[in-house]
Amino acid sequence: MRRGGWARRLAEAVRTPWVRVLAVLWLAQVIAELAFSFALPFIPLYVQELGVRDPIRAGLWAGAMSGGFALVMAVLGPVWGQIADRYGRRLMIQRALFGACLVVGAMGLVRSPEQLLALRVFQGALTGVVAATTTVVSLTAPRHRLATALGLMHAAMFVGAALGPLLGGLFADHFGFRAAFAATGGLFLLSGLLVTAFVPEPPRAAGERAAAGSFAAGLRELLARPGLAAAIGMLALIRFANVAPNPILPLFIQQLAPDQGRIATVAGLVVAAAGVASTASALLVGHLADRYGRARTLLVCLLAAAALSVPHAFVTAIWQLLLLRVAFGLALGGTVPAVQALLTDLTPTGRRGVAYGLLATANALGNGGGPVLGSLIAAAFGTAAVFPAMAPVFLLGVWLLARLPTPGAAGAGGEQPGGSEPRLTAEQPRGSP
Repeated sequence: MRRGGWARRLAEAVRTPWVRVLAVLWLAQVIAELAFSFALPFIPLYVQELGVRDPIRAGLWAGAMSGGFALVMAVLGPVWGQIADRYGRRLMIQRALFGACLVVGAMGLVRSPEQLLALRVFQGALTGVVAATTTVVSLTAPRHRLATALGLMHAAMFVGAALGPLLGGLFADHFGFRAAFAATGGLFLLSGLLVTAFVPEPPRAAGERAAAGSFAAGLRELLARPGLAAAIGMLALIRFANVAPNPILPLFIQQLAPDQGRIATVAGLVVAAAGVASTASALLVGHLADRYGRARTLLVCLLAAAALSVPHAFVTAIWQLLLLRVAFGLALGGTVPAVQALLTDLTPTGRRGVAYGLLATANALGNGGGPVLGSLIAAAFGTAAVFPAMAPVFLLGVWLLARLPTPGAAGAGGEQPGGSEPRLTAEQPRGSP
């Protein structure tokens, strides 16, 4: 009897339009994230194959490529969002996926690090898969399921990012780096075809396209909305503090590991365990945010992340670090979906693309600035000092959270009084567009 109940609920979910769209976007996101981490993590080694034999110079080239990619992505994120609001949200997913197919695939044909740098920067101009898919999900899933849906999409990122380096490394060892870039282009192509075939353009309210207006007007309108700048700043801080320890984590593990011959394996285990915990957290916290409120759930996560940052400095064994990283992943993995859901509540549907473009900018700035500061702190005070130094950053996120408008405050919500957002919801008749 219980099995029959589950079967009926599953059949009803499959017949629900927004669930089908979410499932396709989830699969496309997994494939895209797998593609991003399939060949790109091995760029320092590829640079050496292109003639830069000195490891230090190869690292500088790889750093310049990452920095150029992040900078261009940060600048153009809101611009692509404005184009999405005017000309189509699904179109921006296709632009990011098919553009990555061409650009990353072409990286396998370069003959110099200068050519690779140019393509990496060009990739930063075209990318933005996460912002584009998140925009479509925010306009498709019903509001009471939004945080859960965004949590699923965030978990898809962790799944793809965990599989990519393993599969990409095996592929590159057998077929070479150039073939790995070609295969990456094929993965992006597959993801783009899935979206093209099975994801419809989200419905629009009457006059919404015309109301998008100019980029400058849209940006001014959004930043004037209560709490929106705080939500964007919060995501930048979360990403900043999350990735700041990344450059020194292998060195920190090296200081703790008794077996110096297995550092890479131990580091991989620690990173993978934290990734699995973050995936579980993204799924769980999304559900809790829908049930108990975005702000309340986010507050608990940020306080837990701040508290867990400090003990990292006092660990004396790998198992202690492993437990802390798992707990940290559980605390932090659900923060991004919660912030995305908050942003959706604060943003009108006609400006949703620009809003998530601004989130992409915040994410890029955090990803670029965090490792730089983490490396500087480690150089000045030692590797162990990086972790507790991030606790105040998470507490600053708590301060920004307190500045968000309370639910129901005038002008705070994404819906106008008396209006409703166009969504493909479970409450619509079956077969409805």
